[in-house]
Amino acid sequence: MSNKEEFVLVAGFNTRPLVYSLYRAGYEVYAVDFFGDLDLYPYVADCLVLTKKINANYDVIKGNYSEYLPDLILELLENHPYINYLVIGSGLDDAINERERILKEIHRKKYKIFNLNNSLDVIRKSRNIEYVFNFMQYLGYKNPFTTSFDDTKLKIDELNYPFVFKKKSGSGGINVFKITDRDHFQFVLDLIKSKEFNPKEWIIQEYIEGNPVSCTIISNGKEGLIVSINQQLIGDKYLNAPQEFMYCGNVVPARLTEEERNLIIEISLKLTSELGLRGINGFDFVLKNHYPYLMEINPRIPGSIRASEEALNLNLLNLHIKSFFEVEWEFIKRTLKSVKQERYTTKLIFFAPKEIEKSLISKINDLEHVHDKSEPNKNISKYEPVCTILFSADTISDSYLGSLRIVDKIRKIIG
Repeated sequence: MSNKEEFVLVAGFNTRPLVYSLYRAGYEVYAVDFFGDLDLYPYVADCLVLTKKINANYDVIKGNYSEYLPDLILELLENHPYINYLVIGSGLDDAINERERILKEIHRKKYKIFNLNNSLDVIRKSRNIEYVFNFMQYLGYKNPFTTSFDDTKLKIDELNYPFVFKKKSGSGGINVFKITDRDHFQFVLDLIKSKEFNPKEWIIQEYIEGNPVSCTIISNGKEGLIVSINQQLIGDKYLNAPQEFMYCGNVVPARLTEEERNLIIEISLKLTSELGLRGINGFDFVLKNHYPYLMEINPRIPGSIRASEEALNLNLLNLHIKSFFEVEWEFIKRTLKSVKQERYTTKLIFFAPKEIEKSLISKINDLEHVHDKSEPNKNISKYEPVCTILFSADTISDSYLGSLRIVDKIRKIIG
């Protein structure tokens, strides 16, 4: 299958890493993106940027941007009806109704675009943590104790602290709270209830303290292959994470024992097969006493993908597309089998520790290893993502410390 004259529409919260990889693989790329970072534009034939389209900033629409993405996807398709493939990244993880609307409109308009994403049923099952944990328990794996808030809301005094209180839907560590005692829980409940609140959408989960890792897998709906196992950086204070469980990046590959690695692979492959996942997907774990406790499944291309590509010297977006074609599966198997991981890559997301003057943004963008570059046309608000740092080296320490040196340079610029 040649990439020549193949057109891909990528949609999501931050499409720049996916767009970059697809462009380098030879595809003509179109994007629907939340931010519209400066380094997105050189790699797209056309794009629609949500914040510009509705003239709203990050803080205003970060919680409900999934409502707007379908309109922009369909508008871009209307403008370019010859597009071959649709890839949806983060941003529509639990937006089943929105995804359904997109697919129905594609069918109604008789677009020839091929959906390179998991089916709606597979996404529903993958995001149904009760279903997933019941299956794992049946196979004999341990899970964190998890129950619906709706079942326990009248028994607050009987709860074991600390625990995690989180919304069933969502990703990136948003709407996740570590509850330390009864008063803290009441404070969080009052905070949440000031917005739209449905008790059935929230769960209480045993707090597992340990090492957060993720597993990236590629599959064809039947068979899965390991791409990489990654250290996750969660709620990093040095990166000014706005929330305790906020996703802040990865180190690829993670440094694990053989026992830890094998059990993560075993669980991930069994879940991949059971769910019928297709393409590249991610599994989040916390390692406690060398045992991986599954936290959630992301049935789409994970945020660690560019770090994996750099560490493996491999274009994974090209493999993602090929995985939907049965004739390409043997090629994918040979490609991954031949990979020799010789470098480590660290990805960091730097959040603004305070409001950053727009006059300083270009200085940040000019630094080496900086990506997802903010446009220097307005100030960056406190806790808004400023940029992504991607740093590769021969050792895990050189990779991680090298990325931190870029953080130090940014801190000096903003004062």
